Formats: sequence, C-alpha cells, structure tokens
Amino acid sequence: MELHTFESLAPRLRIVSQFTAMTSPDRLQELVQQLRPRLRNVVGVTIGKGGEGKTTTGVNLSYMLAQEQAYLAEEGHEAKPVLFIELDRNGNGRLDLNILGSEYDDDGHGFVEAVTEDKAFTVVRNVKPYLDMTVAGKANASLPTEISRLAGKHAQAPYLMLAMLLAQISHHYAWIVVDFSPGDESIQRLGLAAVTHLVTPVKNSDDAMIGGLQAVAELVADVRLINPELGIAAIGFLGFKKIDGQATSELDALRVRIEVLLEAAELDPGLVMRDHIRDSRALAVACRNNGMPARELALAANEMLMDEKGEPVPRPRYHTNNRLVEPDKALDLAEDWNTFTGDVIKRVVSRNIELQGAAA
Repeated sequence: MELHTFESLAPRLRIVSQFTAMTSPDRLQELVQQLRPRLRNVVGVTIGKGGEGKTTTGVNLSYMLAQEQAYLAEEGHEAKPVLFIELDRNGNGRLDLNILGSEYDDDGHGFVEAVTEDKAFTVVRNVKPYLDMTVAGKANASLPTEISRLAGKHAQAPYLMLAMLLAQISHHYAWIVVDFSPGDESIQRLGLAAVTHLVTPVKNSDDAMIGGLQAVAELVADVRLINPELGIAAIGFLGFKKIDGQATSELDALRVRIEVLLEAAELDPGLVMRDHIRDSRALAVACRNNGMPARELALAANEMLMDEKGEPVPRPRYHTNNRLVEPDKALDLAEDWNTFTGDVIKRVVSRNIELQGAAA
C-alpha cells in the first residue's frame, strides 16, 4: 500500500471559469462531448435515500472487479487496477477497506482539494490487490458548498469538475467505481455528471425506498444536458432472504412493484436484477469490522488468504462475541457478490457497445 500522485493534470478551474449563465449551450456541449468517451468505464453507485447499502455495494463491486484483474495478471494477461471513489463525508469505505486512522487517512482533504482547487490528485494504491481508492471523510462535507458556490458563478460547468478530473486518469484503470451520497443534490449532480452507468442498490421494501428510486430517475433526467450518456444499468437487491438459493415472496413482490414503476416511467423493467445478495447482517458487520470485502472475508475464513510471508492470515471473527466466521456462510455471501458483479458488468458492457455504436 502506498500513495500515488497523478502529475501534470490539466487545470479544471480554468476551464470552468470560462462559463457563465450567458455562455452558449453549444460550448458546454463541446466540453461534454470531449469528456464522455473517456468515462465509459466509470460506474456510479447511488440511490436517493440513505441506508440502502450503497457503500457496501460500491466496495464489494470494486473488490470483485479488482480480483478479476489480479487473476488476469496471474495468467499473464494485461491487467489494470480498479479505483474506488467515495464522495460521502461518512467515509465508511475507509472501514470496509481497512485504512481508517492509518497514515493514508487524511479525512478527505486531498480529494476535495483536487476536485475543487486543482490540487494534485492522489490515490491510495493497492489497498487490496489491484484496488486503489481515494479517501473520504469530514472534509467531504465542504464539497456541496464549494460546488454550489462555483455553480452560482459558472452555471452548470462546475458539476463537470469530477468528470474532468477522471477523464484524465481513466485510461490507467480497468474500472472506476464512484459511491455518492443521497444527502445533497449538488453532490449527486457532481457524481452523475462523472459516471456513465448507474447501479442502484435496494435494501428495503418501504415507500421511502421507492421515493429514493424515483429521486434518482428524476436526477438522471435532470442532468441530461451535462451527461447525455448517463443511464441506470442495474437495480440490485441486498439483504433479502434466500431459501434454497431462491428469493422469497417479499422480494418477488418488490421486484414487480419496481418493474411497474419503471414501465410507467418508460424505462426498461429489465433493469431489475434477478439474483440478489442474501440476508446476512452478521456477516456484513463482520466484513466492515475486519476491513474485508465479502470475498476476502470468505478467503480468510477458509484459510485461503495469505499474508506477505505466504502464511494464512488469522481467521476473522465476529467482534460482538469473538466467534470465528463460519467458512461456508462466508463463501455463500461471496458467491452472491460474484454473481452480482458478473451481471452488473454484463449490463455495463452491453450499454457501452450501444453508446459506441451511437457515437460512430
């Protein structure tokens, strides 16, 4: 694990400063069209409501994609790392990836300065094999204020600042996964302007969750001017029961409800994923407390995760009662995330083929 700084990036503030409310929309579209082809490997995870598992989804999706790249490297094929970015000031990704309070944890100051002040862009490299991350924390609380301040002077251009940053480094990564908060509209606009594909996690079946889905759909339509390629790739489900590997009637009914809403909004009901992440609250807590995504936890629980000396790392435990994590249950959860990730990327690749064809 080490810090890596991307050098000689073009300044974003200078570009933004050229725009005002009186600037021709054509000029903004020129900038957007330059950015979009470079951002088709950027996947966003969000929903318009908290508590739906977006950071858990972002971390596990990133880890599984990084594992795929590590496997390619082991087989002698070309491989690139994956980058995980969190915009949320809670910075729970630091817990999930085990860097909270470490020498690399700057509480988000470096990332916020890179986005809003053209400072150097630094990532923590190899937090897990082939997985890099930016650090989020208390400093991220200033992002909404700063972006809104700039938008007051420069119209919609400031919402492209993250997109302009990522467009300059995206070729270094196989995938970039951006996890952003439902709490502030300016943060959602910043994230939505940068990503091409959206994964929307669903962890509850109440009306508030439905409202969160509707909020995302409205924001996607609202940012069409600054991101015409943005689209929902998948709506996935976390924390629902599985019986003999199958969903229960609760989830089946929720799927139908969401599909009806999608059809009413003239969206594809096929966005709803068929498989889901099983209800495993204790394991999810164990993942976070041990700083291990689900697959890494499963490897460690089965004594298949090695340290730098080639020895198995200690088997992980539940912090509440100090019991060892059950190997079979951990493997079941890891397999859920493997299936989930495969489905998401299949959908993303399909969307990219369509986008490339439309741009040809």
